[in-house]
Formats: sequence, C-alpha cells, structure tokens
Amino acid sequence: MTIGHGRSPSSVRCWPEDPAAHRALSDYFERLPADPAAEQTTSSLLNGRGLDFTGSDLSGLDLLGAELSESTMNRVPLIDADLYTGWLAGARLQGADLSSADLRKVQGRGCDARYARLRQADMQRADFAHSDFREADLRGALLQRAIFSGADLRDADLRECVFGRTRLSGARIGGCLVDGASGLVVGPVDVGVDSPALLDGPDLQAWFVSQGAHEVEVRQAT
Repeated sequence: MTIGHGRSPSSVRCWPEDPAAHRALSDYFERLPADPAAEQTTSSLLNGRGLDFTGSDLSGLDLLGAELSESTMNRVPLIDADLYTGWLAGARLQGADLSSADLRKVQGRGCDARYARLRQADMQRADFAHSDFREADLRGALLQRAIFSGADLRDADLRECVFGRTRLSGARIGGCLVDGASGLVVGPVDVGVDSPALLDGPDLQAWFVSQGAHEVEVRQAT
C-alpha cells in the first residue's frame, strides 16, 4: 500500500519551519526500513504529536500510521500522502490539501479541517467524529464506513462522494453541495442553514434527492 510513496529525506518537497518538527521528520526517515514491504514497528513511525509543520510540503510521502494528533498543519500540502491508520485527532488542518491522500482508518476525531481540500481522498473507515469540515472540499472522496457523527460539514463540497454506511448521525450539512453523491448514509442529520433542521429516514432521503443526490440511500440508526 505504500509502494510508490516517498520514503527518504530527498522525497520531502519542503521541510517544516519549526526545528522540532524538522527533527521529528528527519529522525523518522532514519528509522524507516528501506524495504517498503518490511513490517514497521511503533518506533519506526513518525511521531509528530503536537508539533508545528507550518511551511512544509509533505505531498507523496509514506506517513503510514503517523502520530500527528494535536499537530498544526494549516495549509500544508499532503497531496497523495499515505496516512493509512494514522492519527490526526485534534489536528489543525485548516486549508491543508489532502487531495488523493490515503486516509483509510485514520483516527481524526475533533480535528479542524475548515477549508481543507480532500478531493478524491480515500477516507474509508476513518473516524472524523466531532470534527470541523466547514467549507471543505471533499468532492469525489470515498467515505464508505467513515464516521462523521457530530461533525460540522456546513457549506462543504460533497459532490460525487461515495458513501457506504457512512455515519452522519448528528452531523450538520446545511449548505452542502451533494449532487452526484451515492451510497448509504446513517442519520439523523441536521440540514439546517440558519436554524436546526434534523431529518432522518424518508425525509432525509427526500432532502438528498432535492439536492441532486438521487442515488443516496438513508438508513435510520438503530
């Protein structure tokens, strides 16, 4: 899954301005096995928890399982990065570009991803409950079995997203663009823009249809 992703210092397009983040990234590449197929241990994963990666460009890197909880990554490019099973809980990702990134099984609860770009990102089985995705661009993202319970997705672009038992219970999606989206979602969902409007079941499905998402199916939470 990591074959083709950058695994050396020369793969870093731009290093973080903060010395601690620079050192953590450098140490990571020193510990990373040369063979992409080799099993990685906890000690060989990137530990950037709470660090400031401002000014860096981490696009295309192998960041499998990286610990980036509470880190600052505002406006950081992470295009096509491999963050499979990584940790982004409480991370600051405002304006970050994670287009085409592998975010499968990422633990990202409570992150701030306002205005972030996640076009065609693979977010299957990721947990972004109670996160802030206002005005984020998730067009074409894969969201099967992802968790967005309690998340704020108002005015986000969800066009052509692929849902699949995607948990949106308690999420706010007022003002979202959803035309062309497909798959199964689990409500109830707040579709209100200026005031709360909680919908579920047939009412929520009718809302999706009215917004151009004719292939979205709604299942009520049990």
